Formats: sequence, C-alpha cells, structure tokens
Amino acid sequence: MRKRSFFLFGIILALFVSMSAASALDKSTLYNGCNGEEVKKLQQALIDLGYLGGYADGVFGRNTENAVRKFQSKNHLNSDGLAGKKTQELLFAKASSSSSSSSSSSSSSSSSASSASSSTAGNSALFGGNYATIRIGASGSRVRSLQQALSAVGAYSGTVDGKFGSKTQEAVKLFQTSEKLTSDGLAGKKTLQALEKAVSSGKKIKASASAGSVSSTSSSSGSSSSGVSAPDSSSVKLLHWYNDVKPSLRNSQHLQIYDPSTKLSWTLKILSRGRHCDAEPLTREDTDTMVKAFGGVYTWDVKKVYVRLPNGTWTIGTTHDHPHDANTIKDNGFDGHLCVHFLRNMAETEELDPNYGVTNQKAIRSFWKSLTGEDIDI
Repeated sequence: MRKRSFFLFGIILALFVSMSAASALDKSTLYNGCNGEEVKKLQQALIDLGYLGGYADGVFGRNTENAVRKFQSKNHLNSDGLAGKKTQELLFAKASSSSSSSSSSSSSSSSSASSASSSTAGNSALFGGNYATIRIGASGSRVRSLQQALSAVGAYSGTVDGKFGSKTQEAVKLFQTSEKLTSDGLAGKKTLQALEKAVSSGKKIKASASAGSVSSTSSSSGSSSSGVSAPDSSSVKLLHWYNDVKPSLRNSQHLQIYDPSTKLSWTLKILSRGRHCDAEPLTREDTDTMVKAFGGVYTWDVKKVYVRLPNGTWTIGTTHDHPHDANTIKDNGFDGHLCVHFLRNMAETEELDPNYGVTNQKAIRSFWKSLTGEDIDI
C-alpha cells in the first residue's frame, strides 16, 4: 500500500513539475507549433535579417526554429529556439534598423542609377556584411537592397518592392552571367559581393549578357526543361491514393508533374507517403520551373496538375510549392519538401484532414469534372 502511495505521489510530482515548466514560459514566447500574426511578424524579421528563407506564413515550424537558434547564437543569447521577450526585442530592433537603413537607401537610389551607385560607394555597405543567400520567395529590406543594386547596374527594371519574384530572379541570373558566375538565380555571397563591387565602381552590365541569359531560361511558350508534353486526356486515369497510387510508389522514385495552366512540367523525388505524398524537386532547374509555374512565389495555393507515376501511368492530383520541414536534396534550391495530393474518400478526409486536405480533395473533384464532365461520388 505504501509503495502504491509513493508511486502515485511520484506521478503527481512529475505532472506538477511539467506544468510548472510550461507555465514558466512567458505568454509572449513563440515556439515550434505556434501560429498566427505574431509568428508572421517574427518570421518577417528573420527574413529581413537573412536568417530565414521563403516568406512569412505564420506557422512556426522547424525552419523557423532553426532560424531563431541562429539569430540567438549570433547575438549571444541562449540558443534554445524559443522566441522569448529578449529574443524578440533584439530581433525586432535589428530588423527595424535594417529596414530604416534600406528605406533611406531606397529613396536616394530611386532618383537615378548614378545616385544609387554613390549611396553604396563602400565595398560592403550595401548588404552590411550580411551575405546570407537571398532566393525567390524572400521579401523584406535585403531584397529591396538587392533590387536597388541590380537596377543600378542595369540588370533590373522592375519595381523595388522588396519581393523576390521571377523578375528579380531573372535579373540576378543576368548579372551572374555578365560576371561569369554560376547563373542559378540565387543571390549568394559571391553574387552579393560582386554586386557591391559593381555598384561602387558604377559598372553597367553588357547587353550581350542579356541574350545569354534569355537563351538559358525557359521559353515564353511554356515548354519546360524536361520537355514533357501534356498527356492525352483519354489516357489519364482517376486513381485512388490508398487503393491505387500509394501501393505502387516507393521512396526515392520520381513523379513527373505537368501543369496545364502554364504548360510547364517538373520532376519530383518521393520523400515519404502518408495521407498524401511528400516530395521534393529533383534539381535546381526543377525548383525554378515549379516556382515559375506558381507565379514566382512560394505559396500554399492549390494547383491542379497531371501526375505521371513511376510506372508511366498518368493521373490527376494537386500540389503547392511552399517548402516546409524535412528534405534530403541539398543542392536543389528548395529548403524543405512539398505535398502532392491524390484522390481520397471525402468522408475520411473530412475526419482526418478537415482543412487543407478537404481543400485539395475539392480541387481534385473540380479538375476531374472539368476534364470529363463526371462527378466523383466517394
């Protein structure tokens, strides 16, 4: 009886300690699993300072936690991945300072390319020594500085809006080609340093670089690097995820995606299979093509696509291009994986995935209806 009492006491004590630890967190602390506007503000500050890629989606996941840890480590804070009061105050202060500096630079550079050149005369003034890679989907003050520099050297003629879309990416590629750098559209350390040097010296890129850049990108007709044609509608089968598709797939196999709205296609490598298929772009070129199909941004918006399975069969599905969580390919320019959804029973989806899962199932049913005129009644 005494042993049982000690056992119960131990359980109660453990629960008390656990509850005390949880309550010890300040209510303003943000951590992995949180979501909402406060997380979005946190992410935007991390993006502006170069600690986080992509865009602020308001979901505190693994990538956001790692970005918080990096910021904390660099600023001599406890690197626990918890965005508490001290972390947030310092982060927002630094982001605000960076934004103010960028705004001042923007106003001076907008008058003319020459004034932009003079305002960044210092070899490392433009990016403040922060050479973290800036890529498509990013936003904030660092992107504005990038666009200003590209404009100053004659590579960019778009709006300086702080949003890294397809036009900014093409400008980066154009500049990289002119400087004989790897033309991957990623503004990494070598590219940013070369830009600082070019701006401070008043250099303008050569017109011939433009031709080389255009020839290296996808054509405006929409044909993709993989050259995959649209499947004949009569050959597309309506396949069920659990009954037909999932049993036929293996991890590391490839899926071919064809987007009928843009006539672009790209290849994905299967990462895992649960209630949908997790996958990642096979190459950097596949990432670029996919993001181009989504309008040059990372988004959770659902796209209706044809999917060619490893056995050669075409079916329909939906996908997005927002990188999140785990990935295995480190040189494809995509920091995470994405999801490909296939047909499931609606009742099962409503029970297990009532939000985003149902959105995808409705899109699949709408797609099939537009192709065949038939309703899916499962």
